[in-house]
Amino acid sequence: MMLQWAGPVFALTTVATIAVGHHLVRKLNYHFGTRPAIPLFVLGAGIFAGSFFSDTDMVSGVLGIVGLTTIVDGVEILKQEKRIAKGHAPMNPNRPVSRISPVK
Repeated sequence: MMLQWAGPVFALTTVATIAVGHHLVRKLNYHFGTRPAIPLFVLGAGIFAGSFFSDTDMVSGVLGIVGLTTIVDGVEILKQEKRIAKGHAPMNPNRPVSRISPVK
């Protein structure tokens, strides 16, 4: 019987990139606002595109997961700004965001 490592590697990669991305989105938005959104999106697209040119399925899968998660992090930085404005996330006092009342 041969062990298959792809499933556990992909699962750990997914969990790790989501955890790091969550922390990264909060810290980057706190310090830089929405400016890192486009660079993260472009970086993620480049990593994702690199998954097409990998020689092995395992590396291709990991690159695809990391790339797509990075793209989503770029989008989440924009959404984080809305969460800050609604009071659901901490605001940097040196970079205020205008508070808006939540839609009822």
